[in-house]
Amino acid sequence: MRRAVAAFLLFTILGATGCAGRKPQEPASPSTTVQVKIHGAPGSAPAWLPAYTPQQLALLAPSDHEITTPAPRVFPDLERFWYANNRRLDEPEDALKFTRMVATILDDSPRFYVVDAAPGDIANPAVQYGPPADEPDGWSIARKGPGGASELVPAAGAAEARGELARGEALAARGDGAGAIAAYRAAALKSPKAPAVPLALAAALAKSGKIEEAERAYHAAVAVDPTFAPPYLGLAELAEKRGDVAAARKLTAEALAYQPDSRRGLALAKRLGAGGLRVAPFAILLDVDSAGAIHVVTAEGTPAQMYGGCRAVMRYEPEVRAQIFEQPRETPYYLSVVEEVICLEAALGAYMVDRKNDDDEPDANLEELLALAHEEGLAGYVMFEILGQHRPERARVAPPDVHRAMVRYVERDLFGQKSAPVGVYTVRLDANEDEHGLDELKEAIKSKIEDAVRRAMKDQDIARDVRRRMRRGFSPSRPTDDDDDE
Repeated sequence: MRRAVAAFLLFTILGATGCAGRKPQEPASPSTTVQVKIHGAPGSAPAWLPAYTPQQLALLAPSDHEITTPAPRVFPDLERFWYANNRRLDEPEDALKFTRMVATILDDSPRFYVVDAAPGDIANPAVQYGPPADEPDGWSIARKGPGGASELVPAAGAAEARGELARGEALAARGDGAGAIAAYRAAALKSPKAPAVPLALAAALAKSGKIEEAERAYHAAVAVDPTFAPPYLGLAELAEKRGDVAAARKLTAEALAYQPDSRRGLALAKRLGAGGLRVAPFAILLDVDSAGAIHVVTAEGTPAQMYGGCRAVMRYEPEVRAQIFEQPRETPYYLSVVEEVICLEAALGAYMVDRKNDDDEPDANLEELLALAHEEGLAGYVMFEILGQHRPERARVAPPDVHRAMVRYVERDLFGQKSAPVGVYTVRLDANEDEHGLDELKEAIKSKIEDAVRRAMKDQDIARDVRRRMRRGFSPSRPTDDDDDE
């Protein structure tokens, strides 16, 4: 029955053991791509949707259950987005309410969910987050919009300056550094507001050994548009060469907060001693099969499956989104920091219950996420490790408070600039603690989580609790929606 497939999460948080679900089929060849027919209206899939591998296709094979309420395929409306301020997870019960909410919805929904666990690289991020993003556009600048978020608009004079910039690049390719610098200066006169121009000039000056002039040009590019990441990296590399590691790290953190997927920035961070514990996001496959069943495939473990189940609920249950986000049911599905934080906290709630119910060794990654949620909040993690990796343009135009959370995350978890976690959110104990102290701390952890579970289980009004947590724990900006400007 459907409840036997979907309700294992609910049983788990109430203390039962075991896991139900259809076992994945063996793939023929994980490296070959194939087309797959999925339920939904013709033409409903976007043109950028990639083909599935045989392994993914096997995981999307229809179950033998009769589907009475088929779910349509859902893709994010990339013209909309919702940010959220960073808020700490003050009490374990706040996460457990999300855990219980997800498990209850999965069990009660008229739609059919198939929850699987599979090894390997099974994720389909393009389906979830949209096509791969382009490199940051140096011919656009960020202009402040509603709610503190910005929008990218063409820089004045960009069309006129492109020719001079192209001429400079051609001269540089031929080894004519002086000619390239002159062409870039000419481009700057035609478009003083396009950061691509002073960036190119700064790089040419640095290559010619004119370091002070290069620094001034990089700073000019930052002044034109502080959200454009490459000039920060140029300055960071100059600071690295002169041995100023602290300045280089600070500049790299700013750059990565504006462009989390920058390979150049991540390579520079590694050279600068990035040694923190960077937690990889949960990898999930999420889609609807040809019969209309919703498939959620994750790694083994209740926390991963709770995260995947939550992401599915947010995507395929418009009634739930309407209540949580207080918006019309017909609003298209769009990406949000709020959704990711809710689903991560739901996973952490499941993990806390797992830790209460068994004696297994703690998971270092989940312990790190718990500490981060309690000490800092998860908005910076979500924007850097998840949404910023797939949609870095949203990092570039994020409100200032969200950007600061991302910078802090890079400093804390990429560069390891943090103090050791303390409190009831972690079971990673100091090796110097005496045996009596360890026992006391373990008992405090157990008591705190048990109390949180009891209180969460008593609460019957799920939607009310989520809205209360939203109001208290989040301050989301308005979605980026062209209709809001009318």
